[in-house]
Amino acid sequence: MSATRTSALGPFVLMLLFALASLHGCRAEVLTGPPTLRMGRDECAECGMIINEDRCSSALLVERGTRGDREYAVFDDIGCMLDYEQHLSAEIRVVQGFVHDHESRAWVPASEAAFLYADRDRLHTPMGSGIAAFAVRAGADEARRQFDGEIMDYQKLGPARRAWMQARYGKSPDSP
Repeated sequence: MSATRTSALGPFVLMLLFALASLHGCRAEVLTGPPTLRMGRDECAECGMIINEDRCSSALLVERGTRGDREYAVFDDIGCMLDYEQHLSAEIRVVQGFVHDHESRAWVPASEAAFLYADRDRLHTPMGSGIAAFAVRAGADEARRQFDGEIMDYQKLGPARRAWMQARYGKSPDSP
């Protein structure tokens, strides 16, 4: 290759590298971790109520479609999140669930939380589920002394909610 031809390629190569770097920088950040709730502005994805109480609120990070676009679904009550999960379409996949610790109000991965499932007349929650999450089991144990109920992990919570809905309303949230 001649020196003239090599020097003519130089600016082209630099522009190509700059364009590729710019495209990489324009890519949207992939959502991870819990959302930032806007109290008094965000609506529950299940019931449509405005979220005003953070200690009972929860969220799901979901992927939609084949491209894997991520978004948050936020809820005013853990019961709403459990009901929402029951009727997700096949093109929506839950990446991770988050709940607020009932005491500190900090986000906790739902898979790591301890849940108190109490009588809804004793443990008041925005939509009356009677479910509260705790970052540590000791917090759930303390709340159980006050509200009674059963302590369980997230895997047991969904079936317990469906059984309660069946007993109370004659159908679970995933029924038509």
